[in-house]
Amino acid sequence: MKKLWMVAALITVPLVATSVQAADTSTKVTFAKDSYCGSFAGNISNGKEFRLWLMPDQNLVIRNVGDDQINVAYVSGPSGRLTGDRYENETSYITERKGNHRMKVYGNSSYSSIEFCAY
Repeated sequence: MKKLWMVAALITVPLVATSVQAADTSTKVTFAKDSYCGSFAGNISNGKEFRLWLMPDQNLVIRNVGDDQINVAYVSGPSGRLTGDRYENETSYITERKGNHRMKVYGNSSYSSIEFCAY
């Protein structure tokens, strides 16, 4: 009986460890076929993290296409945080390495419209 419990524990522990891994709470940005841009519309007043797979030396543009105001808190890539240039309704970043890039964006109302473009 003791051996049966031991075997059950050895089987269960890896399954529990696998399911405990942090769930990715970011929203994946996708582009339509033959498009350079993807978008999101919804509530980001408490902030929302987005992710996008990009290649090196791409120009990532996060653009406000709604009526409210948005703030890009950060963009980070595989090498760390990127420095951006802010213009009127958009912020632009140049990627350094290929891989997933994460962006945290805040809005000032319960409904925001954002466009993510990579050139």
